[in-house]
Amino acid sequence: MSTPILTFKEVATRPRWIGVLALCILVAGVFAVLGQWQIERAVEQGQRDERDTETAVPLEAVAAPSSTLTTEAGGRIVAFTGTWVPEDFRTLAGRSQHGDLGSWVIGRVLVPHAGGEPVSLPVALAWLEEHEAAEALAAHLARASAFAPVELVGRLMPPEAPTEGDIRDGTREAMSVAALINQWSEWNGLVYGSYAILDEPSAAASGALVDGAEPIQSAPPVTDTQLNWLNVFYAVEWVAFMLFAFYLWYRLVRDALEREVEAIEDAEAAAAAG
Repeated sequence: MSTPILTFKEVATRPRWIGVLALCILVAGVFAVLGQWQIERAVEQGQRDERDTETAVPLEAVAAPSSTLTTEAGGRIVAFTGTWVPEDFRTLAGRSQHGDLGSWVIGRVLVPHAGGEPVSLPVALAWLEEHEAAEALAAHLARASAFAPVELVGRLMPPEAPTEGDIRDGTREAMSVAALINQWSEWNGLVYGSYAILDEPSAAASGALVDGAEPIQSAPPVTDTQLNWLNVFYAVEWVAFMLFAFYLWYRLVRDALEREVEAIEDAEAAAAAG
């Protein structure tokens, strides 16, 4: 009489393999948590930036002297009060506006600070197509600017790195805070690590919108709504690891079953031969 052949269920329900299954479930649970975390990261990084960048907030609420511009502050409309420095009106060449190249007229505003000393803030006032007209406007503003405080509104922007033209030709093209502080008169060492582009009312009130001058185009920050596919790929990997943990348990039980069945068959064959 032959011994009944074992089934997969009989082997799998033994305490040893139930324990291994419990361990695999635990490991798979860890992989599932990691996969969920990667998916949440991908969705979080892909969500639209819902910051209100168009409502003016006080400059000091989002920026600090001698500090880099934060993501929260970048591109925001800010309001500030300060005094123009007449000697520091300048121009920047090679500035694009609506697809046309022209020049910016820029200046320096001393913004009061709780620490006592005013803080310098570079400010861009207007765009002109002809560089000579921009130079004339900068000279006019230097003569006409009063020393009384003015209230201004503009978009806060990160500083720019010097361009090839700045280095090769000596023409100023970049709104580089580091370069400007070497040119400012009587600078006290305090400066914001960003610059502001004045809105149209502030530029007009400053006298920068003369004939041929335009307010500088200032668009809200671009928001990225694409998923982070690298995180999605990692999440898929964790799901694959989770499934592999169960497959490993199945394969171990199957191998144990096949060994026992083979041993039974060999014993039966030996008994029959004897």
